Amino acid sequence: MDKALESYLHTIDKHLKPLPVSERVDIIKEIKGSILEMQSEGMTDTQILERLGKPQELSKAYLKDLISDMDRSHFVRFLTVFAFYSLTGFSGMFIIPILGITAPVFIVTGAIAPFLGLAKFIGSLLHFDIPWVVVQIGSYTPNPALTFMYSVIIGAVLFISGHKLWQLLIYYIKKVSQKKRDLLI
Repeated sequence: MDKALESYLHTIDKHLKPLPVSERVDIIKEIKGSILEMQSEGMTDTQILERLGKPQELSKAYLKDLISDMDRSHFVRFLTVFAFYSLTGFSGMFIIPILGITAPVFIVTGAIAPFLGLAKFIGSLLHFDIPWVVVQIGSYTPNPALTFMYSVIIGAVLFISGHKLWQLLIYYIKKVSQKKRDLLI
C-alpha cells in the first residue's frame, strides 16, 4: 500500500482515539478493505483519497454513528432495566407476600386439621366433647367419624395447596433472579 494511503489510515486512527482499540481496529480494517477493493478496480491512490474524503470527516462520521448507536443502546438498556424493576417491583408487592404468607399457613393448617379431626373423634368415643373442633356445613354438623374424614380430606387439600403455592413462590423468585442475571444488572 502507498505511503499516502498508510498516512491516511494513520490519521483516521488518530482521530478515532476516543474509541476502544478493538473498534478502531475494525474500522481501520474496513477502510483498508475498501481501499484494496478500489485499487483492484484500477483506481489511483489520488482517486481513492478523493473518494474517501478528508480523514477528519470520515473519522467524525464513524464516531457519530457509533455514538448515536451507543446512545440508542443505552436508552434501550435503561428502558429494559426500568421495565424489569417496575414489573418485578409491582408484582413482587403482591405475589411474594401473598404466597409467602398463604403457603406456610395452608401447610401448617393442612398438617394440623387431621389431628384435630382425630381428637374430635377420640373425644366422642370417650364421651368427651371438644367444642373448639367443629366441622359445620351450613346448619349441618356431621358426626365425629365424618368430621375426622372431612378433616383428613380438607387437611390434604390444604397441605397440597400450600406446597404448590410454595413451589410457585420459589419458581417466581428463580425466574426473577434469572431475568436479572440475563440483563447483567
